[in-house]
Amino acid sequence: MTAPGGPDRARGVPAAGGEARRLVRDFDWAAGPLGPRGGWPQSLRTAVDVCLSSRFPLVLLWGPDLVMIYNDAYRPILGTSKHPAALGAPAEVVWPEIWPVIGPMLHDVLAGRGATWSRDELLPLDRNGFLEECYFTFSYSPIADETGATGGVFCVVTETTQEVVGARRLATLGALAAELVDTTDVDEACVRAAAVLGRHPEDVRFAEIHLVDETGPRRAASTGPVGGVGGVAEAGEVAELVADVAATGRTRVLDRVRATPVVEPGAAGPSAVLVVGLSERRPFDADYRSFADLIAGHVGTAISGARAYEAQRRRAQALAELDAAKTAFFANVSHELRTPLTLITGPVQDALADAEHPLPAVQRARLELVGRNAERLRRLVNGVLDFARVEGGRLRPEPAAVDLAAATRDLAVNFAPAAERVGLAFTAHCPRLPRPVRVDRDMWDRVVLNLLSNAVKYTLAGSVRLELRDGDGHVRLTVADTGVGIPAEELPRLFERFHRVRGAHGRSHEGSGIGLAMVAQLLDLMGGSVRVESEPGRGSVFTVLLPYGEGAPAAAHPDAPPDAGEAVAPYLQEALTWTAPAGAPPAADRDRPRLLVAEDNADLRDYLRDLLAGHFAVELSGDGEDALDRVRRRPPDLVLADVMMPRLDGFGLLRELRADPATRHLPVVLLSARAGEEAAAEGLAAGADDYLVKPFSSVDLVARLRSNLARATERTRDAAWRTAVVGALHDGVFIADAFGVVLEVNDAFERITGWGPADAPYSPPLPWLPGGREPARPTDEVEFRRRDGGVARVVVTTGTVADEREHRELVVGTVRDVTRDHDARARRATAVDMAGRLASLLDPGKLLETVIAGLGEVFGGEVVPLGADIAVPTAPSRSPVPGLLLEAGGRRFWVTFPRPRVVGADERTLADVLAANLATALDRAGRAAEHADVERQLRQAVRSHQVIGQAVGILMERHRLTDQAAFDHLVTTSQRRNTKLRDLARRLVETGEDPGLVEGPPHR
Repeated sequence: MTAPGGPDRARGVPAAGGEARRLVRDFDWAAGPLGPRGGWPQSLRTAVDVCLSSRFPLVLLWGPDLVMIYNDAYRPILGTSKHPAALGAPAEVVWPEIWPVIGPMLHDVLAGRGATWSRDELLPLDRNGFLEECYFTFSYSPIADETGATGGVFCVVTETTQEVVGARRLATLGALAAELVDTTDVDEACVRAAAVLGRHPEDVRFAEIHLVDETGPRRAASTGPVGGVGGVAEAGEVAELVADVAATGRTRVLDRVRATPVVEPGAAGPSAVLVVGLSERRPFDADYRSFADLIAGHVGTAISGARAYEAQRRRAQALAELDAAKTAFFANVSHELRTPLTLITGPVQDALADAEHPLPAVQRARLELVGRNAERLRRLVNGVLDFARVEGGRLRPEPAAVDLAAATRDLAVNFAPAAERVGLAFTAHCPRLPRPVRVDRDMWDRVVLNLLSNAVKYTLAGSVRLELRDGDGHVRLTVADTGVGIPAEELPRLFERFHRVRGAHGRSHEGSGIGLAMVAQLLDLMGGSVRVESEPGRGSVFTVLLPYGEGAPAAAHPDAPPDAGEAVAPYLQEALTWTAPAGAPPAADRDRPRLLVAEDNADLRDYLRDLLAGHFAVELSGDGEDALDRVRRRPPDLVLADVMMPRLDGFGLLRELRADPATRHLPVVLLSARAGEEAAAEGLAAGADDYLVKPFSSVDLVARLRSNLARATERTRDAAWRTAVVGALHDGVFIADAFGVVLEVNDAFERITGWGPADAPYSPPLPWLPGGREPARPTDEVEFRRRDGGVARVVVTTGTVADEREHRELVVGTVRDVTRDHDARARRATAVDMAGRLASLLDPGKLLETVIAGLGEVFGGEVVPLGADIAVPTAPSRSPVPGLLLEAGGRRFWVTFPRPRVVGADERTLADVLAANLATALDRAGRAAEHADVERQLRQAVRSHQVIGQAVGILMERHRLTDQAAFDHLVTTSQRRNTKLRDLARRLVETGEDPGLVEGPPHR
């Protein structure tokens, strides 16, 4: 008789397909210790059924010999060298290399000592032709036979080699990164890296790092022996391997040695070669290659960082040397300038003082101008020379006992006219000090006058106050003003040489940037100090502390100091030039074009007026804000502006003029003391029509002003025609010069970007180019940042045309909006990615999360699931809608847009495709859930089969029945009693109650 399920099941082999099932069915079991399949006990047949039906790696070991029967999922664990020979063989024969580990475990289970559990156990297996490092999590569970004893062992196993080895390699990389994070030397970085790798021989048997330079590779560090042990290349072969990788930049593998080029970020070729010995117990697969490449990446980053640090150190050293050389150069140049200055100021003073040959008024005015500015230049030269002497340690104070209160009061009285000239309230309070102060009188004069000069320069309204008093063992000088103040971030650098406060609005923009630095240096030489307290918009307070000095008598007072007028004169003369009136507008003159001159230096302003009065109707302005106000009230024909001016500099004035449609056409010529091509390029790039460097030729200045005025007239005439042509085009159009300044755009350009003709010209960085990224090719697709904050995807096509009138090349470009096409491509790409993620998910919850996130990303909205009874708004196909409905697998999802918009046909098609993918994913998830339920029922059936098999065995032995007859008797009895077959069999096994005694003897 046969058991239910056919003849195969009767022999203990399931009828379903699969290679393992076929092998078990076809195997000659009669020749082995288990005997023919027909004689197998029910417990063994049930165990084999469970093993072969499972999709989890299982192996059944039966009998005292632990004969192996395994399923398809277990087959990869056997590798290529043990399958199919392991089937039907004793485990000790199959696994001799790990038998000392697993043998005692298995025998303990057979002996009834209970199940075992091992996690991430190291079991070196010889399964692919070499002894391989493998890790497994497994359990050995006993299987009871019909007698109740342990007849076999079930082994449920999971290979965790990838997880264990991956975690170990990740720890190696983490240790390598931590060790290399603070390296500042290239060789040290190599030695540290080799040391870390030497502590992880499981994956790196040995390591070498060779630095590559123009002479070739040089070994900088190594760890572990290099040689021909275990199939590893010889040392000579490794050297050849390194030379080849250094020359070609390609990775090479020889035997169990891998040489990888180490490329620093941003470098073209290898800067080093990393040689690692590969483990003999791990296959060199993609994970191993990635591990070796990451090691090389860490080493490359460390080498790059060390070289950057070294380069920075060399730059700092070079800057220090340059600074010293610059100081020496200033000293030498300043010294050399004194001779020609003497030859200028001497004859000028002689001519002005010559009573026998008096000068005409015009010539006298010119020589007085020369004398004033020569004296100013002499003071600047002396300041630079003294500063260089201080830096070089060659300036020494010559202290003497001075009545400092009287000396300071004399300086203040002589300087007062400069403050009063501009309407500032000036007060000086210098009470008598208890004793004289040992001080270098010249140095003290320069400290006081520098502080007063700065106070008047940067105080546009209010007052300046000077106070000198005894400060309990020292002298305290305070210079306070109600000026523009100093930002807090600028205070730490205020006394650095050549540092100038950015954005400070004073009466003049002139200055060398060494005045306050000189104050600090001079006070330091005299044993004093200076500090500042300031608040923008409220003013500044400079406080000087100076010791009385050793040896100064306590009661005696020296005679009054000499008149301070000579020391104050240069400072007073310069301060008075800041306050000279700019002059009234010229009288109307229809025959001459109107020229506005913006210059803060009074002498140069008057000189330009006299020079240009014969060619233009000249109007003068003393700063940029005043000039801008004059232009807006009465636009001139031409503007000549200095770059460095108070309140609003030349570039700011130019920017304001170009931003106003009413004044953007005005020709602007800039004057500057900054020479060189870079300065000229900066001025022209800012939108200036011309750029002149001081000192300039009067003939050249007049010629350039006339030329720029003529070109401006021609531009005005051509502007209307060009605007009409460009405005007629449908694509956006822009015109730029060689410096990247966009001179014109049309209305279509404004529709695309929001930046229109009214705001042109546009100077780099252009507002519609995020990050300054410009098209790389004549036709290129780039992102434009819209004025409203959005992003437009555009195709830009550019070309050059010659502007023969201006003798320059212009760039003409068209801009076509392809945002919809680009968004459609992006949506399709996102949809493909979402479909791929859906294909891999079986959990319904994660599937729903992925759908909600993915649909929101694809269609740019918020996704909510809808019930079947909830209505959604509809609209005609080309009308804006608030959202989009997707239905799949009985579920509905509503995508709410941020604002209503038109949904195109491509989006609707994409929605249908995603809905189909979603329906498939939902169906697959449902089938997976059903499959899990089937597996649960199968496990329950296996447990039932074991009990039923034991009950059938008891009946067969007790009543001499066949297995089929015993099974039929149990079935009949369970039907009569209306009891589950499993419960009836369990009662028979547990209590020994015989169904035949109750229902009658079973039929044989």
